[in-house]
Amino acid sequence: MTKFKSINSVDKLYDRLTQKTAILPLVVFRVVFGLLLCFSQLRFIFNGWVADCYTTPKFHFTYHFFSWIRPFDSATMYAIVGATAMLALCIALGLFYRIATILFFIGFTYLELIEKSWYLNHYYFVSLVAFLLIWLPAHRNYSIDAFIFKKIRLNEIPEWIVLVLKIQIAVVYFFGGIAKLKSDWLFEAQPLKIWLQARTDIPLLGRFFAHEYSAYLFSWSGMIYDLAIPFLLFNKRSRPWAYVLVVVFHVLTYVLFNIGMFPWMMIGASLLFISAAEWKRFFGRLGMRLKTIPAEAKAFKTHRLAIPFLVGFVGFQIIFPLRHYVLTDQVCWTENGFRFAWHVMVMEKNGFTEFTVVDNDTQKKFTVYPSQYLTVIQEKQMSFQPDMIWQFAQYLGTTFNEEGTKNLSVYVNAKVALNGRTSTVFIHPQTDLLAVKHIDDMYDFVVRLADD
Repeated sequence: MTKFKSINSVDKLYDRLTQKTAILPLVVFRVVFGLLLCFSQLRFIFNGWVADCYTTPKFHFTYHFFSWIRPFDSATMYAIVGATAMLALCIALGLFYRIATILFFIGFTYLELIEKSWYLNHYYFVSLVAFLLIWLPAHRNYSIDAFIFKKIRLNEIPEWIVLVLKIQIAVVYFFGGIAKLKSDWLFEAQPLKIWLQARTDIPLLGRFFAHEYSAYLFSWSGMIYDLAIPFLLFNKRSRPWAYVLVVVFHVLTYVLFNIGMFPWMMIGASLLFISAAEWKRFFGRLGMRLKTIPAEAKAFKTHRLAIPFLVGFVGFQIIFPLRHYVLTDQVCWTENGFRFAWHVMVMEKNGFTEFTVVDNDTQKKFTVYPSQYLTVIQEKQMSFQPDMIWQFAQYLGTTFNEEGTKNLSVYVNAKVALNGRTSTVFIHPQTDLLAVKHIDDMYDFVVRLADD
């Protein structure tokens, strides 16, 4: 009997995931996502970041398993970034959609993997969404492709197609909330206490930020917002007010903390939760009638591997951000498992590093300051991340070997301050970094942050 109940439950789940829903929310998401990424990539060019990130550095901090990723010459890098901007525009317009999404995913992810010091959560989010869009029929209506090839038009798609994107957005919010369930954030109001007190010059709100209780208010409300907003957006009755809250929250964070495109990405992405009926009512109140374009294609058929893929993808998105609980109990200090886990705005961290290269044959010592080899952002990010300190030490070892010094040791004097604490020793000073053979072993040589 239990076996038949299980089969019946699976069948019900499959029916629920494959029931029909309007394509319009997916189309809105496609258009907004494409336009935002087009603007973001053009902004990257016009701000001079192509050179700063890809071509100026003498050395690149690569990701684990992706050390083979390397930038091309300056002209080629500008061409690649420009191409991703145009591909994003093609996604928005639904022009050569399938080719555009594949090439955009490859191009954007390649750019992201070149330099670890430029890691941002929303870059990771963009790569995940672009990967999903490769497989989803977001171009099957209200697009240039659908205008030219009328037989591909659809008005309805299976529910799972929209659901997988909604879950991806919800994951960003929810795990961003989980990341804030830390004593620093909740009971010390850090790092918001530091950040808000630096923004007392803002008109109207600035005087409020001078008071300590404002940091606690922002800390607790930010945590509650991240944990609750996915559920409020999923709920039909709370959705209108929830989206207003999304806009207010992210505009405020953009104004206060200037964190780039992330707020706009989340404002745009959250539009997916608005149903087709709600969109029609919205445009109706503006005196506009949203025209339904006739569909000529047969009903979209769900591939037999689609639901297992959905389950596997969602499972990965739930498990992977939690890996730091296994790796360390001081994730903001060691940053072991910090990336790709949606730890958004949870720490203020500053470091200082000074390297000593020792010729073990002659006992000569050479003091190396990272600024001699690294850009400003590389030096800043490396100074408090153990894996990047290890990578730079290996680079120094290779550099001095090429200059004729063979039997080397490299040591680091590293001090780090986290969330307003006094700067303290970060890496055990006696550690020969060249003797640490694997990047993951570097975390074993981090001096434990004293418990408060």
